[in-house]
Amino acid sequence: MKKYIVHDETGKILRTGICPASMLRMQAQRGEFAIEGEANDIEHKIIDGKIIRKPQVEIDTIKDKLYPRRNPEEILIHEKIREISRRQAIKELEKERINGRNNK
Repeated sequence: MKKYIVHDETGKILRTGICPASMLRMQAQRGEFAIEGEANDIEHKIIDGKIIRKPQVEIDTIKDKLYPRRNPEEILIHEKIREISRRQAIKELEKERINGRNNK
């Protein structure tokens, strides 16, 4: 079995996978190219048939789009929501325990 990378003419990685060596070339469709290797589309591109690591700035830009960072105020809001929900859940459980004792 061979690990492969399918890329377009610009070097953009379209997909990766594993297949028998005899089927490596069959992984590429029209306008695509398949090479043996291991890479990922966030950090790598293919240039002249070689796996090249993208510049860190480009990687960071892609990651920021995929995994946007929340601003500090939003993080505080979500923490407060969790805290309030937890307190409310504790109160509800206490009511259920009291009601359970009163019903017995």
